[in-house]
Amino acid sequence: MFTINMNMSHFSVLTDIRKVVFAVVDLGSTKVVCLIVKVFGGNAPEIIGVGYKAAEGINGGTITDIESASRSILSCIKSAKQMTQETVTKVYVNISGCDIHSTNMINEIDSTIHEISDSDIKKIMLQTYEKCHEDQVVIHNIPVLYHLDGLNNITELKGLYGSKLKANVHVVSASKFALLNIENCITYCNFSLIGCMAESYTSGLACITDDEKELGAMIIDIGGRYTSIGIFNKGKFIYADVVPLGGIHITNDIAYGLCVNAKDAERIKVLYGDAMLIPSDKDGVVEADVGNDEVISVLRSDLVKIIKPRVEEIFEIVSDRIGKQKNLINKVIITGGSSQLSNIKEVAGSILKKQVRIGLPVKLKGVQENNICNPIFSAAIGAIILITNTLCTNTNKKATTHRKDNVLKKLLKLIPVKAD
Repeated sequence: MFTINMNMSHFSVLTDIRKVVFAVVDLGSTKVVCLIVKVFGGNAPEIIGVGYKAAEGINGGTITDIESASRSILSCIKSAKQMTQETVTKVYVNISGCDIHSTNMINEIDSTIHEISDSDIKKIMLQTYEKCHEDQVVIHNIPVLYHLDGLNNITELKGLYGSKLKANVHVVSASKFALLNIENCITYCNFSLIGCMAESYTSGLACITDDEKELGAMIIDIGGRYTSIGIFNKGKFIYADVVPLGGIHITNDIAYGLCVNAKDAERIKVLYGDAMLIPSDKDGVVEADVGNDEVISVLRSDLVKIIKPRVEEIFEIVSDRIGKQKNLINKVIITGGSSQLSNIKEVAGSILKKQVRIGLPVKLKGVQENNICNPIFSAAIGAIILITNTLCTNTNKKATTHRKDNVLKKLLKLIPVKAD
């Protein structure tokens, strides 16, 4: 049975905190990114390998051609492995498509009055899997708030006594068949797929500050064919969605509007693209080389007329999708490859009516650390943060349990044994 899940027992395979090496693969429609990571002695993660290849047989994380996708993934991982002598066997994958669903549910358990333990929390979180549709796989199972008897909106249960426990849970799931195809590709490449993550979650972890998460923030990761949306509030990830539009659609609009091929349209977008016309550029002209010694002249105003409607459409759909959740958002952060389009944040601000900034991923230790502080690496870097945080949390729980056991043993030794 297929059981990929970023919150449960699969982390038990990474038990040796002294040295852990793994790969994060970000599957996009236009590119595949691979970051190889080493965590040593409980220190901060270090990126020891970077790979970047054009995607084939992949559409927004969904595999459309097993052989082509496997070649792209393997080539990307091999490129990253050339930078390190470490052995890599375990792979985590970022996805944006794959029929992602975001649901909020309430789980509950009843028992006699006792001190709430980790086993109680695990039990209540496991209920999520019983409620999930058989065609979906839970990839994120996130407790948002707890309620214990008469106490509501609890964030930390440690040390509390009670009998009736409820949990508000944010669940992100993806198509079982889409994930099986990803697993098939990774296995075909002779690696083990350990977990899958939603791009909307990982990009937010990489680009949104703790204060922004607390006050309410939305991440918008504009990829090739898909735009991933994630909302954080009071420090928790509470909403995920995907819009089936992205940078490729802008490129196609340019190709159609200027009668050029897709490759030339992409270059024009990257070099001269603008989502909003600045008055000083109203009469500006772009001289674009389109191959075969041919140069076309395009008014900047005409280029903006092609690009702006599609950019507006993306943000209008985002606004419609989030609905009332907009009230929980204080700031919007845009990332992903297409976030580099000039004046895109101004268009987003005018439609979403929120303060907007461009999000760069946090810097992590390792090779080419300056080169990967780029929006195209946001999701991959956020995945590293999620994996290492979960790994360290699980390790600390084991250590705490071990310390408690030792303390109890010492206390028992101090208790005199009554003679018969």
